[in-house]
Amino acid sequence: MKTLIRIFTSYSHLIAYTELWLFIGLVSAFDIYMSIKAQEYLFLIEMNPVGRWLIQRDGGDIALFMGVKTAGTVLSLGLLVWLYHLKKSWAWPSIVALSLVQLFVLWNLRQ
Repeated sequence: MKTLIRIFTSYSHLIAYTELWLFIGLVSAFDIYMSIKAQEYLFLIEMNPVGRWLIQRDGGDIALFMGVKTAGTVLSLGLLVWLYHLKKSWAWPSIVALSLVQLFVLWNLRQ
């Protein structure tokens, strides 16, 4: 019975981690979608100074910014998976912190 409880607990943790991981990816996808929809005036409303710099470097186009944004998301999600397998005690605070940041991004997109 203890083994079954241990397996269930491990499985529940994996499901929760996966849900947070998916939340991060989906918010990022929605953020990119909204950025593309607002591309004509994105430079004026973008709060990220790195994003504004990338738009300037690309002559006012948002393609470079969206590419870097996508690469950053893929890298972050990959690192979260790697961290979960390597050291769960570091993975949980990392994914919770990133989820909170994404929650702020989502809240900010609704403004």
